[in-house]
Amino acid sequence: MSFSMLRAALVVCLVLGFLAGCGRDSKATIEARRVAPTASSPVLVGATSDQRFGPSQQPGSAAQKASDSLVYELPPGWKVLPAKEPRLFNLEVAGAQNCNAYLVMLPGAGGGMEDNIERWQLQMGSTDGLAAGVVERRQVLLLGGQATLVVIDGHYRGMGEADLADARMVGAILPAPQFTLFAKMTGPRALVESETPAFEAWCASLALSPELQPKPVASLPGTPNGGAGGPGFSWDVPEGWRDLGPRRMRLASFGVGEHCECSISTAGGTPEANADRWLGQMGASPLGAGGYGELARMSTGLGEAVLVQADGVWRGMNGETIESARLVGAILPLPRTNVFVKLWGPKDAVAAAQEDFEQLTRSLRMGGK
Repeated sequence: MSFSMLRAALVVCLVLGFLAGCGRDSKATIEARRVAPTASSPVLVGATSDQRFGPSQQPGSAAQKASDSLVYELPPGWKVLPAKEPRLFNLEVAGAQNCNAYLVMLPGAGGGMEDNIERWQLQMGSTDGLAAGVVERRQVLLLGGQATLVVIDGHYRGMGEADLADARMVGAILPAPQFTLFAKMTGPRALVESETPAFEAWCASLALSPELQPKPVASLPGTPNGGAGGPGFSWDVPEGWRDLGPRRMRLASFGVGEHCECSISTAGGTPEANADRWLGQMGASPLGAGGYGELARMSTGLGEAVLVQADGVWRGMNGETIESARLVGAILPLPRTNVFVKLWGPKDAVAAAQEDFEQLTRSLRMGGK
């Protein structure tokens, strides 16, 4: 058996152990990810085999045999590179060959949080062995969990990669009971600085493949829901809303009027972090201490939802922007995941559709009843 296949088998075993732990009263960091087996290639809508697996991958390789269980949204201008051990995903940032981002999963503590940060500081340090200082340290969302992100400036000396004198490293570390995830971006300091929002959005977009998420059972207004989709969530679609078909990382997508869109999805992470992520997408400031507790609430069939609203410039993951936009969203925290309902578009159009949005949110419930 090749090293790649052994590594893939090891990762699957580790994650299955994590899954078993979550079945008990575990305090795992990634609460919503009940299974996250390795994927040596991203799942991209409409992607060719070369785009998914890289041109160096041969049919029948471990990369192709790995289950497509993790998905993400590729930031604008980024490119998928061939798989490279030990990286699960390997990306080129903004068309620059000397700027890369990647995701690594290591068993256990992966060397420990502080030891890895110290190793990164040395990797960015001076030729006389002095460690570079941490410019910034904060929390970000990674695969549904709260990860520690550090920013380090210095002289980058990567293993087999470009030697950069004026470089920046941005790295996120997410410990879990059986493994540790590392997301990392390195390159010229100015470019990494400008691409950091895209890097954070990529980390936040990493999610379980929709095939492994609860299956939706949607009902049309006035139509009894038979629950044919099995256990999952159901809802009542407002009159006039258009089903946009399956989308990655969503349970459902709807066209609302001519210019608005609404999505229903599930993911992990704290409700506070997800609310701040939405606000950041609109260019708004985070809630701050106590801000989440002041948000409006709404009763639904799944329990109490927290409502988020922001006006500003909408910036989507595919690079699209909407000036004078509005986002309204509902966050429903559940024991092992969160359900999100989000409506966005031009401000006036969203305001006109808000009553229907609230009707949809109230109708959310378990199963097909």
